[in-house]
Amino acid sequence: MHLPARWRTVVCSATAALAAVALTAAPAAAQTAAGGGGCPSVPIVHPFAPWQDFADYFLAPNGDFEAGATSWQLQGGASAVEGNNPFLVGKRTDHRSLRMPVGASATTASICIGVEHETMRFFSKSTTAGTLAVEALYTKPGASQKTVVSLGSVRGTGAWAPTPVLAMRVNTLAGSYANAMPINLRFTARTAAAWQIDDVYVDPYRTK
Repeated sequence: MHLPARWRTVVCSATAALAAVALTAAPAAAQTAAGGGGCPSVPIVHPFAPWQDFADYFLAPNGDFEAGATSWQLQGGASAVEGNNPFLVGKRTDHRSLRMPVGASATTASICIGVEHETMRFFSKSTTAGTLAVEALYTKPGASQKTVVSLGSVRGTGAWAPTPVLAMRVNTLAGSYANAMPINLRFTARTAAAWQIDDVYVDPYRTK
Protein backbone atom coordinates (compact mmCIF):
# COMPACT_ATOMS: atom_id res chain seq x y z
CA MET A 1 0.00 0.00 0.00
CA HIS A 2 1.36 3.43 -0.97
CA LEU A 3 0.80 6.33 1.44
CA PRO A 4 0.97 10.03 0.63
CA ALA A 5 4.21 11.65 1.74
CA ARG A 6 2.45 13.48 4.58
CA TRP A 7 1.06 10.24 6.05
CA ARG A 8 4.39 8.45 5.68
CA THR A 9 5.94 11.20 7.79
CA VAL A 10 3.29 10.77 10.50
CA VAL A 11 3.71 6.97 10.59
CA CYS A 12 7.51 7.21 10.76
CA SER A 13 7.35 9.77 13.55
CA ALA A 14 4.97 7.61 15.59
CA THR A 15 7.18 4.55 15.13
CA ALA A 16 10.25 6.46 16.25
CA ALA A 17 8.42 7.74 19.32
CA LEU A 18 7.34 4.23 20.33
CA ALA A 19 10.89 2.96 19.91
CA ALA A 20 12.21 5.76 22.11
CA VAL A 21 9.68 4.88 24.82
CA ALA A 22 10.75 1.23 24.71
CA LEU A 23 14.41 2.15 24.99
CA THR A 24 13.88 4.44 27.95
CA ALA A 25 11.52 2.02 29.74
CA ALA A 26 13.97 -0.89 29.73
CA PRO A 27 16.56 0.59 32.14
CA ALA A 28 13.84 1.55 34.64
CA ALA A 29 12.54 -2.01 34.72
CA ALA A 30 16.06 -3.39 35.12
CA GLN A 31 16.56 -1.30 38.26
CA THR A 32 13.62 -2.81 40.12
CA ALA A 33 15.83 -5.58 41.50
CA ALA A 34 19.48 -6.17 42.25
CA GLY A 35 21.58 -8.95 43.69
CA GLY A 36 25.25 -8.82 44.55
CA GLY A 37 27.62 -11.77 44.89
CA GLY A 38 25.80 -14.60 46.63
CA CYS A 39 22.95 -12.46 47.96
CA PRO A 40 19.51 -12.94 46.41
CA SER A 41 17.92 -10.29 44.24
CA VAL A 42 15.71 -7.84 46.10
CA PRO A 43 13.31 -5.04 45.11
CA ILE A 44 15.04 -1.68 44.78
CA VAL A 45 13.41 1.64 45.70
CA HIS A 46 14.46 5.26 46.19
CA PRO A 47 12.77 6.29 49.46
CA PHE A 48 15.08 9.22 50.20
CA ALA A 49 14.82 10.94 46.83
CA PRO A 50 12.80 13.85 48.35
CA TRP A 51 15.93 14.60 50.40
CA GLN A 52 18.21 14.54 47.33
CA ASP A 53 19.48 11.03 48.09
CA PHE A 54 18.89 9.10 44.86
CA ALA A 55 20.75 5.94 45.89
CA ASP A 56 19.19 2.49 45.45
CA TYR A 57 17.85 0.97 48.68
CA PHE A 58 16.12 -2.23 49.75
CA LEU A 59 13.92 -2.63 52.79
CA ALA A 60 15.31 -4.64 55.71
CA PRO A 61 13.17 -7.66 56.70
CA ASN A 62 9.88 -6.18 57.95
CA GLY A 63 11.75 -2.88 58.09
CA ASP A 64 8.47 -0.96 57.80
CA PHE A 65 6.88 -2.81 60.77
CA GLU A 66 3.67 -3.30 58.86
CA ALA A 67 3.72 -6.93 60.04
CA GLY A 68 4.08 -5.77 63.62
CA ALA A 69 7.30 -6.88 65.28
CA THR A 70 7.46 -10.12 63.25
CA SER A 71 11.10 -11.26 62.75
CA TRP A 72 12.49 -8.56 65.07
CA GLN A 73 14.12 -9.35 68.42
CA LEU A 74 12.88 -6.80 70.96
CA GLN A 75 14.14 -6.03 74.46
CA GLY A 76 13.39 -3.48 77.17
CA GLY A 77 9.78 -2.78 76.21
CA ALA A 78 10.24 -2.08 72.49
CA SER A 79 7.03 -2.73 70.53
CA ALA A 80 5.33 -2.10 67.21
CA VAL A 81 2.77 0.69 67.54
CA GLU A 82 0.20 2.48 65.44
CA GLY A 83 1.52 5.62 63.77
CA ASN A 84 3.72 5.75 60.69
CA ASN A 85 6.32 8.35 59.85
CA PRO A 86 4.51 11.13 57.98
CA PHE A 87 6.49 10.78 54.75
CA LEU A 88 4.88 7.49 53.63
CA VAL A 89 7.84 6.43 51.51
CA GLY A 90 6.51 2.86 51.29
CA LYS A 91 2.81 2.25 50.74
CA ARG A 92 0.26 4.99 51.26
CA THR A 93 -1.56 2.65 53.63
CA ASP A 94 1.43 2.11 55.96
CA HIS A 95 0.41 2.81 59.56
CA ARG A 96 2.97 1.29 61.95
CA SER A 97 6.39 2.03 63.41
CA LEU A 98 8.51 0.74 66.29
CA ARG A 99 8.56 2.47 69.66
CA MET A 100 11.55 2.09 72.00
CA PRO A 101 11.55 3.48 75.55
CA VAL A 102 14.83 4.47 77.15
CA GLY A 103 17.22 1.51 77.23
CA ALA A 104 15.17 -0.61 74.81
CA SER A 105 16.70 -2.30 71.80
CA ALA A 106 15.48 -3.86 68.57
CA THR A 107 17.39 -6.25 66.28
CA THR A 108 16.51 -7.15 62.71
CA ALA A 109 16.34 -10.63 61.27
CA SER A 110 19.37 -11.72 59.25
CA ILE A 111 20.25 -9.51 56.27
CA CYS A 112 22.51 -10.67 53.44
CA ILE A 113 25.14 -8.11 52.43
CA GLY A 114 28.14 -8.03 50.12
CA VAL A 115 30.98 -5.56 49.74
CA GLU A 116 28.67 -3.39 47.66
CA HIS A 117 26.26 -2.83 50.56
CA GLU A 118 28.05 0.24 51.85
CA THR A 119 25.43 2.21 53.78
CA MET A 120 22.07 2.13 55.54
CA ARG A 121 19.46 4.68 56.53
CA PHE A 122 16.04 4.94 58.18
CA PHE A 123 13.50 7.34 59.68
CA SER A 124 13.43 8.21 63.37
CA LYS A 125 11.78 10.39 65.98
CA SER A 126 12.71 11.03 69.62
CA THR A 127 10.90 12.67 72.52
CA THR A 128 13.95 14.80 73.33
CA ALA A 129 17.42 15.33 71.91
CA GLY A 130 18.51 11.82 72.86
CA THR A 131 20.82 9.35 71.13
CA LEU A 132 20.01 6.16 69.27
CA ALA A 133 22.90 3.73 68.82
CA VAL A 134 23.08 1.67 65.61
CA GLU A 135 25.19 -1.49 65.43
CA ALA A 136 25.87 -4.39 63.08
CA LEU A 137 26.15 -7.91 64.48
CA TYR A 138 27.87 -10.78 62.68
CA THR A 139 29.48 -14.11 63.49
CA LYS A 140 33.10 -14.66 62.55
CA PRO A 141 33.89 -17.93 60.72
CA GLY A 142 34.30 -20.67 63.34
CA ALA A 143 33.03 -18.51 66.21
CA SER A 144 29.88 -18.99 68.26
CA GLN A 145 29.45 -15.48 69.67
CA LYS A 146 28.41 -12.51 67.58
CA THR A 147 30.79 -9.61 67.07
CA VAL A 148 29.29 -6.14 67.47
CA VAL A 149 30.42 -3.19 65.35
CA SER A 150 29.16 0.35 65.91
CA LEU A 151 27.76 2.02 62.80
CA GLY A 152 27.32 5.30 64.64
CA SER A 153 24.54 7.07 66.49
CA VAL A 154 21.59 9.25 65.59
CA ARG A 155 20.64 12.35 67.55
CA GLY A 156 16.97 13.15 67.89
CA THR A 157 15.28 16.47 67.28
CA GLY A 158 11.78 15.69 68.56
CA ALA A 159 10.26 15.26 65.08
CA TRP A 160 10.24 12.58 62.40
CA ALA A 161 13.17 12.92 60.00
CA PRO A 162 15.39 10.76 57.80
CA THR A 163 18.59 9.85 59.59
CA PRO A 164 22.04 10.64 58.22
CA VAL A 165 23.53 8.00 55.95
CA LEU A 166 25.43 5.49 58.10
CA ALA A 167 28.38 3.51 56.76
CA MET A 168 27.82 -0.25 56.98
CA ARG A 169 31.53 -0.83 57.83
CA VAL A 170 31.30 -4.61 58.15
CA ASN A 171 30.63 -4.95 54.39
CA THR A 172 34.40 -4.90 53.85
CA LEU A 173 34.52 -8.36 55.48
CA ALA A 174 31.99 -9.91 53.08
CA GLY A 175 34.72 -11.44 50.94
CA SER A 176 35.27 -14.03 53.68
CA TYR A 177 31.62 -15.07 53.28
CA ALA A 178 31.59 -15.52 49.48
CA ASN A 179 30.18 -11.97 49.33
CA ALA A 180 27.01 -13.15 51.06
CA MET A 181 27.56 -12.11 54.67
CA PRO A 182 24.68 -12.52 57.15
CA ILE A 183 24.35 -9.62 59.59
CA ASN A 184 21.78 -8.16 61.95
CA LEU A 185 21.19 -4.48 62.63
CA ARG A 186 20.56 -3.45 66.24
CA PHE A 187 19.06 -0.18 67.44
CA THR A 188 19.33 0.88 71.10
CA ALA A 189 17.71 3.92 72.73
CA ARG A 190 20.36 5.71 74.79
CA THR A 191 20.06 8.58 77.31
CA ALA A 192 16.77 10.04 78.50
CA ALA A 193 14.71 9.76 75.33
CA ALA A 194 12.11 7.42 73.92
CA TRP A 195 12.36 6.72 70.20
CA GLN A 196 10.32 5.61 67.23
CA ILE A 197 11.95 4.18 64.11
CA ASP A 198 10.46 3.26 60.77
CA ASP A 199 11.38 2.16 57.24
CA VAL A 200 14.87 0.69 57.74
CA TYR A 201 16.72 0.53 54.41
CA VAL A 202 20.07 -0.82 53.21
CA ASP A 203 21.89 0.64 50.21
CA PRO A 204 23.31 -1.90 47.73
CA TYR A 205 25.74 0.37 45.89
CA ARG A 206 25.79 -0.38 42.18
CA THR A 207 27.89 1.04 39.38
CA LYS A 208 25.47 2.46 36.87
